[in-house]
Amino acid sequence: MSEHIHDGQCERVFAQVHSFLHRELSEAEMDAIRDHLNNCDGCLENYDVEQAITALVRRCNPPQPATEALRMRITKMSMTWTEQV
Repeated sequence: MSEHIHDGQCERVFAQVHSFLHRELSEAEMDAIRDHLNNCDGCLENYDVEQAITALVRRCNPPQPATEALRMRITKMSMTWTEQV
């Protein structure tokens, strides 16, 4: 990686790092962030820390399936909302 000159992209990358980690961005946005991380040591270091924290949180709090009662409530709410639209 080369020496990075601050150009305002660092704030944008930092603001979107969680969305990037959770793959909530468009492919074009993901590509732009990947490119920036490949060229900015500081942002890559921050990303590595955020990635480690995210992995730790996932390991400590694995996803749990929704209960049948919750699924039924969501289905009912969705049907009610659809009828209103």
